[in-house]
Amino acid sequence: MTSTSAGISAPYIPASSPRSADVVLYLDLDGVVHHEAVLWHPHRGIYMSPYEATGHALFEWLPLLQEELAPYPQVSLVLSSTWCIRPGYSKTLQRLPEQLRTRFIGGTFHKRVHGADPWLLASFRSTSRGQQILADVTRRKPRQWLALDDDIEDWPTSIQDHLVACDGRAGLSDQQTRQALRNMLQKCHTALVSNR
Repeated sequence: MTSTSAGISAPYIPASSPRSADVVLYLDLDGVVHHEAVLWHPHRGIYMSPYEATGHALFEWLPLLQEELAPYPQVSLVLSSTWCIRPGYSKTLQRLPEQLRTRFIGGTFHKRVHGADPWLLASFRSTSRGQQILADVTRRKPRQWLALDDDIEDWPTSIQDHLVACDGRAGLSDQQTRQALRNMLQKCHTALVSNR
């Protein structure tokens, strides 16, 4: 479920103001909480590729994310993934544990927020992940934010220091990635506390 990349700066206009929080983590799913080799079929739905991801399961690394977030109850989540489009924000959240579900305040794309216009959807799909997140940050205006993603192509230079980049085959199972996430969460927490 890889997205294409093009440098469109403000591809869509939301129909309403999104919810915000002091600290927001923009969360990708494929290549982060499970192996990147995810497929979609109209009858079967979303599933792991039996050829590229043998022995892997959807959401297998979610417990690692929950462990890293546990010390930071103030961190809210925004879904930043192709899952926003298919199967959709609400259906995706239904597949997540309650403990994580309650942290979500929205997605970078949501039909109820952005509208169902096909042009807006096409525009969103052709925009790089970094630009999608930057547009959402501009709308939500969190005091601190970070992104956990394996789609690191065409990220605006101005926001690269907010990115915790993942290897799509290892995601959060990689110790260095987990340490980078831990460091970034601590940095956001420290900045939040010092600015109060």
